[in-house]
Amino acid sequence: MYRTGNYPLRNADLIDQKDRPVNDTPTRGVHRLAIILCCITVALLVAGALVTSNEAGDSVPDWPLSFGRWLIRSNNFIANVRYEYSHRFIAGVVGFTTLALAIWTYFAERRNWMRRLGLIAFAGVIAQAVIGGMRVWFPEYKALIAVPHALVAQSFFAVAVSIVVFTSRSWWSPRQIKSDDKSLPLRTLTGVTVLAVLIQLVLGAGFRHQAFGIAPHIAGAVIVTALIATTVITVLRRHRRDGYLARPAKFAIALLIIQLGLGIGAYLARLASAGDPQPLEPMISLTVAHLVVGAMTLAMMVTLMLRSHQVLSPARQAVSEAIESRKVHSAASGSAV
Repeated sequence: MYRTGNYPLRNADLIDQKDRPVNDTPTRGVHRLAIILCCITVALLVAGALVTSNEAGDSVPDWPLSFGRWLIRSNNFIANVRYEYSHRFIAGVVGFTTLALAIWTYFAERRNWMRRLGLIAFAGVIAQAVIGGMRVWFPEYKALIAVPHALVAQSFFAVAVSIVVFTSRSWWSPRQIKSDDKSLPLRTLTGVTVLAVLIQLVLGAGFRHQAFGIAPHIAGAVIVTALIATTVITVLRRHRRDGYLARPAKFAIALLIIQLGLGIGAYLARLASAGDPQPLEPMISLTVAHLVVGAMTLAMMVTLMLRSHQVLSPARQAVSEAIESRKVHSAASGSAV
């Protein structure tokens, strides 16, 4: 294990000395562009939620063009078309930004796996566009298509957040590797929680698009709440003084509390507006906020998962490393004698 001063570097599978940039300007540029991509992606999630909440998904009948044009006329930009076309326009901006990020990452990064991650992000945005087009081409299956559409959207956002984490200055800072608890490994716990949050977001999309009822989403909320609470308690009990792990954990529990309140409010508003001829406030705003806070919760858990894998070593590996270190020390002492 490499060391800088008195601190061992992060796990060798995540970073190598030869990959450390001599000048961090290219990585800093990729980092800033990845942050911009995440912000635009959140705007895209808001736009998509507005399309669903206003039942505007069928307002533009063709794809990839809109009324036979890339840029529609002002007299077409009315009523629900505003939501659907704005969603498509922001999606285009996300696509071009992701392409720029993938190209920049490929030529600026020395880490091969980071280059592949940039390409994965671009493949994800292409897949998302195709699934969105299928939603237009096959309107009779729009409820079912909405489920993979939400899955790819949130997965793409998680990849974008990962690029932000991997290119941040804090990721390159030397950190002491700690042994993970073998009874309840935080590395495993955070991974399971991220997967549960992702599934829960997809279940929420399925309910909004009427692919299935509310019961799976409620059951998922109970499971996600338990997992996030367990994860945060575990982090704070073991690493309270380590802000690198404690900060995203604290943000995650705060977002969870807000999310639960928004979810209850959105559902009650939906029940109260069941007889309305069209979606109205506050149901629209509550639903959009619920989706956005859910995405931010996913971002916090992804950050915590990646950082946990970076600074925590599996208990079995830590023991073997300690034994190896002791052997090296003993051999050195014998040579000195």
